[in-house]
Amino acid sequence: MTSFSLLRLIREPIGQLLLVILPLVIISVLGLVIGPYQGMEGVPPLDLTAITTIMGVQFFGGTYLMSYLDSDLLKTRRWRIYSLPINVTVYSSSLILACTLFSTLQGLVMVLFTSLVFGVAWGSFGWVLMVFFIFSIFAQSVHLLLTLAVNNIKLAERFSEIIGLGFLILTGLMFPLPNHPFFHFMSSYGNPISLGKMAVMEILEEDGQGIAYLGITILLAFTLICMVISAWLGRRKLA
Repeated sequence: MTSFSLLRLIREPIGQLLLVILPLVIISVLGLVIGPYQGMEGVPPLDLTAITTIMGVQFFGGTYLMSYLDSDLLKTRRWRIYSLPINVTVYSSSLILACTLFSTLQGLVMVLFTSLVFGVAWGSFGWVLMVFFIFSIFAQSVHLLLTLAVNNIKLAERFSEIIGLGFLILTGLMFPLPNHPFFHFMSSYGNPISLGKMAVMEILEEDGQGIAYLGITILLAFTLICMVISAWLGRRKLA
């Protein structure tokens, strides 16, 4: 079932255009404008922008799952799926796994492109792939929670957009954040995108491994919380 779901995802050209091609175009334009300039603490601005942007785009990979859950288990094909000799939990789990793998692979494509074309320093691709996989699971769990908690799928999609854009804004990428403890916390340990960025960038620093491990641990905790709530809602709504 997971392989079948992956085939469905591959046939989604609009999603790949918005979540892979468009971010790469934006990063490419920024790469031509910013060039090799060095930012604070010797980190090239393009590296910071590329890593934050790609991590942010990964969050919206959960919209695949949101669309399939709504059509397969909540509306259009609900009774057709329920009439098949398969367990609904197994079917929904295969969708989650397929969307997680597909989103992670999309992220890997963007990582390879920015590394080869612009020389963005990602470090170990194995570590980056693991971070992207964990962040993708988090994104799927948030979108699963929204799909189950909000009856109107269009409203759930708007909530997803607001949350995703909010996370990006709180990274300080779009504009400087106010000098306040709340925003300092949200731009570091309180923001999943910042946690993913932290896990990728701090592992490259000589004394940053502890911070990288802390970031990925907090991200896993956020993921677990969302998954537990989603499982509770799923038993009530999909049973």
